Amino acid sequence: MNIQQIESIQDPRLDPYRNLRATNLTRFSGRFIAESRPLVQRLLASGLEVESILVDDSDLEQATAWLPPDVSILVVPHAQVAELIGFNFHRGFMACGKRPAMPIWFPRDSSRAQDNDQHWTGVMLIGVQDPENMGSIFRSCAALGIRDIVLGPNCVDPFARRVLRVSMGNAFKLSFFRVEHAVDALRQASDSSIESLAACLSPSSIELRTYQRRGPALVLFGNEAYGLPEDVAQACTKSVRIDMALETDSLNVSVAAGILLHYICRIA
Repeated sequence: MNIQQIESIQDPRLDPYRNLRATNLTRFSGRFIAESRPLVQRLLASGLEVESILVDDSDLEQATAWLPPDVSILVVPHAQVAELIGFNFHRGFMACGKRPAMPIWFPRDSSRAQDNDQHWTGVMLIGVQDPENMGSIFRSCAALGIRDIVLGPNCVDPFARRVLRVSMGNAFKLSFFRVEHAVDALRQASDSSIESLAACLSPSSIELRTYQRRGPALVLFGNEAYGLPEDVAQACTKSVRIDMALETDSLNVSVAAGILLHYICRIA
């Protein structure tokens, strides 16, 4: 293994891991940080490029069986790890990965949709800002076999540490795309025979159990407090809702996503 003993936390090899609580410099440098042994192992299994792995020296011995031979293993004294990353750290392992490209989404290029797969399902998120909500949505998507995630404006970083942690590393299995103008993308989806479904509580929405799927579907979820922008919801083929009891006004977006996506995938 390429084990490198680090004697000073000022060592430039540690820069991606520095002051993680206060900064997200990795987002602007084409990197991301995976935190904890399970996430590091799932990152290694994903095939994404890994730049380095940071190991607390007290955990090195028990990891020699699975640490890769072709990645820099940066071993830091236990007493210095918290000072380096900016918070008390007890998970033992971190990895710095290279961000995969996040191309602009064109419906005709979407995996499986362009092959006229009638069972294809994608998800578009607009204004989802809570890392835990996004991570939970990613975990549900992976469990249901939904690979294509389209990120619209004002979303949290999909490779933020908390997002990855809540997703349990399932984000590494997904393909991410971006759109600057969601309404234009929805028109293109319609032209490509992809039905778009707005998750919202508008008066014109239909109850989920009455929805009949007819082919490829793109399901949209919006901001935790405000939902989808009105112009985006109106540009969708249909709006769907989950009827609720006991005067409950709404569900958490990640909970709603799990229910909606399970139903939509089940009837595909």
